[in-house]
Order: sequence, then structure tokens, then C-alpha cells
Amino acid sequence: MSETYTLNDCLKYPYFTLDLASTEPFTWSGAPTHSYRKLWLRRALFIFGALNLVYQNVGMLIYLFMPHESSAETTIAQITETGGIMGLTMVGTSNMLVMFWYADRIAILLEKFQQLFPTERVQRQVKRTTRRLRGVEFPHRIEYFAVKSNKLMKLATTLYMYAFAYYNSLPIVEYLYEWSTPGIVWKYRYQSNTWYPWQNERNSKSFLSFAVAYICQVQSSLTGVAFIMAAEFMLCFFTTQLQIHFDYLANALETIDAAAPNANEDLKYLINYHSQLLSYSKETNAIFNVSFMVNLCTSSIAICLMGFSMVMISLAHAFKYSIGLTAFIVFTFFICYTGKELTETSDKLLHAAFYGNWYDGNLAYRKMILFFIMRCRIPTELRAYKFTVSMPTFTAILRSSYSLFTFFQAMGK
Repeated sequence: MSETYTLNDCLKYPYFTLDLASTEPFTWSGAPTHSYRKLWLRRALFIFGALNLVYQNVGMLIYLFMPHESSAETTIAQITETGGIMGLTMVGTSNMLVMFWYADRIAILLEKFQQLFPTERVQRQVKRTTRRLRGVEFPHRIEYFAVKSNKLMKLATTLYMYAFAYYNSLPIVEYLYEWSTPGIVWKYRYQSNTWYPWQNERNSKSFLSFAVAYICQVQSSLTGVAFIMAAEFMLCFFTTQLQIHFDYLANALETIDAAAPNANEDLKYLINYHSQLLSYSKETNAIFNVSFMVNLCTSSIAICLMGFSMVMISLAHAFKYSIGLTAFIVFTFFICYTGKELTETSDKLLHAAFYGNWYDGNLAYRKMILFFIMRCRIPTELRAYKFTVSMPTFTAILRSSYSLFTFFQAMGK
């Protein structure tokens, strides 16, 4: 473990996901640089992936409304399996748009956290000094929060990359199985039911048509998965930074001596610090509001549709959509868990302020601590407009998904 940390140590996985998408929506002073040739290659790959990701939403809708010779049961099956995959593409598309639309605000917020982040000199000096109140004298628990968030992002990255490989390998595995099994008529299948302009009655089943569509969907799914992870990991990064500083404030409030001569100045410093963090928390919510709402609403429907496809259609669909169902549950849990962690860390401030020796301070000190306690009574939360992003929200999404599942199950009978 390194002796000191930089802000980029906490951005390892967010930048990994943006490299998968071959882009970087925001630029700031700590951003990595690329050569001119690599920059053009990344731009070409991103444009190809982004266009395919956006088009796949349209292509699946077209396929869904195209005439098919099918019964009511197979129609419900087509709706559920197409709708489930469309949920993933919609989330990936919305996250991509959010990252680019709010790129300037994300860059500004990164610069602000960079200014607030303890320098290497400060971190080294902290290890050699006693615990006191301000700046260099009072340590931030950077290592604890950085290691914790990086482990969480590493676990999510492993799952999503496995899901990407599994989802895109299934058409090849199915084709090879049918081709090598006597008596089975083999045919080409794509990853999802998507219509492409070059498909017609003559070439819809040709190898060339399949190969081009397969490559388009591979790049589309890579870009979608990359932006699903990028938005989640940037959110995790911002909440981790807020947790580091909220934890610092709570520890500082516990050690402050209200009877000390400089107690009033120290408390003013902490109150200003807290005001700064609240503004950063509000800005984080403003950036990810749309992403939260799309993710939570889409998850509730897509979990139901994929669960129906697994249970009610066939064993092949169960293998195909199990990974999609797992991905939806994981990224919904990831967002809600991140919101819970932020709220719990910020709640420490109220207890730290109340259980200090504020009664030993002068009148000005007691007035300031009362104001601080009243402000801390309002929890710091991640919100999707009027909905709180927390573990009860995750439970509510699973309940609503199960209700929808029983509805589709009744229709399918």
C-alpha cells in the first residue's frame, strides 16, 4: 500500500470504464493525456459505438412492431425479452448523454475536490504529528475510504466484464452447437432482436448480414456497459470524496475543546467547511438526477421482464437473460448502497456536534453549535428528484418488479 494517495488513485476505475468507451467527456487539470493519433482512433471507436448504442434502441422498437407470425404466448415472449435488453441500452444511452451534457460541471466539481484533497506533503506530515484540529494536524482517513470504494468498483467491473463476454459469446456458442449436432437446422442469431436497414428477405439469414450485425451489437454493448459503469463509478467517486471530508469533520468536532481560547475560530472553520461540502453534495445530485430516475424506473420494469423471460419461455432464455437480470440488480444495488453510505457518514456530524463539550463554550460558540446541529438534522442524501436513493428504495424496486412479474405471468397463461 502506498504511503500517500492522490485524487487520481480514486479515479482508477472511472477512467478504466471511459477507456472502454474510448472517450473522455470531461477535461480537467488531472486528466490523462493522449497522443494525436491515439486521440483520433479513440474518437472513431467512440462514434461507432455511440451510434450503434443509440440505434439499437430504435432497431429493437422497429423489430417489436414488425409483423410476426406468432401466437399470443410468443408475442408476450418477444415483448419481455426485447424490453429487458432495451432496458440496458436505455440506461447506457441515458448515462452517456448525462456524462456529456454535464461534462463541464463534472470537470468543475473534480477541480473543487482536487483543491480540497490533502496534498502528499500534508499526508506525510500527518503521520508524524499528533491529532489536533485543522488541515495538516488532523488526518483524513483517505486510505480507508479509497480502498473500500476501489474494492467495490473492482467487484462491479469484474461482474460487468464477465456479463459482456457471456452475452456476446452466446450467439456463437448456440451456432456451434446447432452446427455440430446432426438433425438440427442451424441458423444465425444476434445478441438481441434488432432490425438493421440492410436486412431483407434474401440476405437476412446470410453470414455477411449476421457478421456485420454481430459486430455492431458487440460495440454497442461495450459502449453501453462502459457508460453504465462510468456513471456509477463517477457517482461512487464523488460520494467517496464527500465521505472522506464528512468523516474528517465528525472527528474534528469530537476533538474540539469548547473552552479553548481559539474554539470559536475553529468552529467557524468547520462550519464553513461543512457549507462547502453541502454545496458539492447538491451539485452531485443535480448532475446525476436524470441518471438516477432513468436507472431506477428502468430497473423496476427490466428486472420483471428478464425474470419472466427466464422462467416462462425456455431454458435457453434462462441462460441468456440470467446475466442481464443480475446486472440490473447489481447496478441498482450499487447506486442505492452508495446513497446509504453517504447518508450514514454525514449523520455522524449530528452526534459529534451534540455530544461535544459545547456547554463549556461562550454564548457565541453555543449559538454557532446550535445552528450547526439544526443544519445537520437535514440528512445528506442522494435523490432522484423526490425519491431518496437508499436501501429501502432498492427493496421497493424489487417489490414492484415482482408485482409486474406476476402480472405478466397471469397474462401468459
